[in-house]
Amino acid sequence: MGREAAADVVWQGQRGPAKALLESREIILRGGIKARIARASIGAVVVEGGTLVVSTGAGRLELALGADEAVKWQAALLKTPPTLAEKLGISAARPAFVIGNAGDPDLAAALAGAVTAEMAEATVLVAVLDSAASLDAAFAVAQRVPALAIWCVYPKGKGASITDSAIRTFLRGAGCIDTKTCAVSAGLTATRYARAKATG
Repeated sequence: MGREAAADVVWQGQRGPAKALLESREIILRGGIKARIARASIGAVVVEGGTLVVSTGAGRLELALGADEAVKWQAALLKTPPTLAEKLGISAARPAFVIGNAGDPDLAAALAGAVTAEMAEATVLVAVLDSAASLDAAFAVAQRVPALAIWCVYPKGKGASITDSAIRTFLRGAGCIDTKTCAVSAGLTATRYARAKATG
């Protein structure tokens, strides 16, 4: 979804300026008022003048965005977000070949019915990484099918066993480019890499 705006905000008895970010799973407020409001808790979404009014399980949120922006935010909030499987581009007709342990419940649910054990049938690789060694092993597998993109799934946050930076440095050094990212779960994120096209 990825919308961002400065707004005058009313939330749980607080009123003031904040930066509002609309993400696929939540609304994030930063600045003078801080909050994370899960999309799953959102009920009615209406526009009153230039203010977006959102009913949530934790109370009423008001974002004074201006008429045009409020309508855009309303449309984005009312639109059903894509599933993780859709973000990864996988389905029964477009299966993934999985490398590593896909035990995370959100990832496992996305992969259900969309996995093949035959690399020749795969339309994308999904590599679950937890160390530099697992990245080396996944890349060795990916070398056998260089035409396929690879989704690297790895831990979020400080202290992660393998970092986004380490993965990017390794794969860019191997001639790959990162083309897309998406959240996987509370603890995992993913970045899609593909071979850089030769020029000239």
